[in-house]
Amino acid sequence: MRPVYVTVMCFVACIMGGAAFSQSAAPSAGGTRDPRAYFTDTVLLTQDGRKVRFYSDMLKDRVAVVNVMFATCHDACPIITQQMARLRDELGEAFGKRVFFVSITSDPERDTPQMLKKFAREQHVDSPAWSFLTGGQADVYGVLARLGAKPTDVTDHITVLYVLDVDNKRMRRVLPNAATTEVAQIVREVASGGKS
Repeated sequence: MRPVYVTVMCFVACIMGGAAFSQSAAPSAGGTRDPRAYFTDTVLLTQDGRKVRFYSDMLKDRVAVVNVMFATCHDACPIITQQMARLRDELGEAFGKRVFFVSITSDPERDTPQMLKKFAREQHVDSPAWSFLTGGQADVYGVLARLGAKPTDVTDHITVLYVLDVDNKRMRRVLPNAATTEVAQIVREVASGGKS
């Protein structure tokens, strides 16, 4: 079965002013071509307690595979994390060089860096190339809103994977239950600008 994926139009339209993926299109008055201005450098905390700026440290000059999770989830979050672990393995040397993973909590009030570290270790995914992010609720939800993923409550978060090369305006949403090889191909296409 082919994976179902769609273009992330909610924030592509904001970044590019409603233009399609053409980099030569002029933005409209309501949009911006500056991904830093759109995604912001909101400061969040990693599972190691390190302060990071969302755009500059998590998105700039890389392909980021982003998902939303929370550490006390016993259903979808561990399953999706394991799907991402298989994706990490499938990507081989690209993981940690060109491609990085970012998991953002939907429960920042409870998910301290220590809770996220415990979750990452239990899932065997604690890695410098895979950041689990938390922070103040307003900051975390502000970042999630920019992704079109602000939850209505902790457990009601989006379960898709965002494959983002925001500097080059290449972005996809992918269902995490798609075949790992096909998700890896989408990541490679985003990383290469569609050249296989």
